[in-house]
Amino acid sequence: MLFWEGFGERFDALARSTTTEVVVVAPFIKRIALRRVLAGAPPDVMLLCVTRWRVDELACGVSDLEVYSDLVERGNARMLLVKELHAKYFRFDRDVIVGSCNITDAALGYKNISNVELAVVLQAGEQTSAFEAAIIADAVPVNRGMYDAMKRVLEAMPTMPMSGDSIEWVNVGPITSSTPGATASWAQWLPTCRAPDSLYNAYAGRLDDLTLATRTAAQQDLQQLGPPHGLTRAQFEAFVAGTLLSSPVITRLAEFSVTPRRFGEMRDRLHGIVPVTSATNDWQTIMRWLLYFAPDRFTMRVANYSEIFTANW
Repeated sequence: MLFWEGFGERFDALARSTTTEVVVVAPFIKRIALRRVLAGAPPDVMLLCVTRWRVDELACGVSDLEVYSDLVERGNARMLLVKELHAKYFRFDRDVIVGSCNITDAALGYKNISNVELAVVLQAGEQTSAFEAAIIADAVPVNRGMYDAMKRVLEAMPTMPMSGDSIEWVNVGPITSSTPGATASWAQWLPTCRAPDSLYNAYAGRLDDLTLATRTAAQQDLQQLGPPHGLTRAQFEAFVAGTLLSSPVITRLAEFSVTPRRFGEMRDRLHGIVPVTSATNDWQTIMRWLLYFAPDRFTMRVANYSEIFTANW
């Protein structure tokens, strides 16, 4: 069935009839709108919330970081992050809504002047199960440490205007098949620029200040990170720090290093997580990025001729 109005009322009715599980998948989720959607759902219903956290989007208010706090308070809920998420998918037990709307007042018809949205109602089956499995596979679970880190990152970002899904991406030139790591997915992405303090120069177009190797590596990293135009250095570095939080590889390394780890342990852990050309060089690069972009969350000290790395996660 196709429908284009009454989204809020339909979501509310489905939530009230749910007995087992609600799945919410949307890139933009506003705190008050999600509360209204879930208001009628029984408190013992499981809730899975999949969204994305881009620093610029959170800073301009199109999505709310505090959704995580509400889920923790509610209990029986978990939140996952998918960097490239654009899908809007909602399941209430076996009733599924797929369409154009995010979880915002304007999308759900809670405002006097609301968006024009479109959706279809389906019944859960093999295809919906396959979609949920695929989106969960590469998602990053949100925990309190990640939430606290993102809150600190946002303090460095001013409010920025944005409407709808409109984002102006930085143009760093095309990635070609000859670019190292050009085909790497976000799930397996590793930073390649060994001088993280040079990344902003590449972003700002000051390419003459960089060696060819640094320029090439920085271009590859910027394509993966996707920063918007016009950021100051402080804003850019906050954006990168926040984006690293949604990297599946970085997240797993951070969780592993909550207990202080020697260089060899981190190198071996990286090798076990993702295919690498040189685990030693790749871990050195990752460590430089984390210490540069998130010095309040990661530390390194030297003891007994080994670098001891720790995540304050």
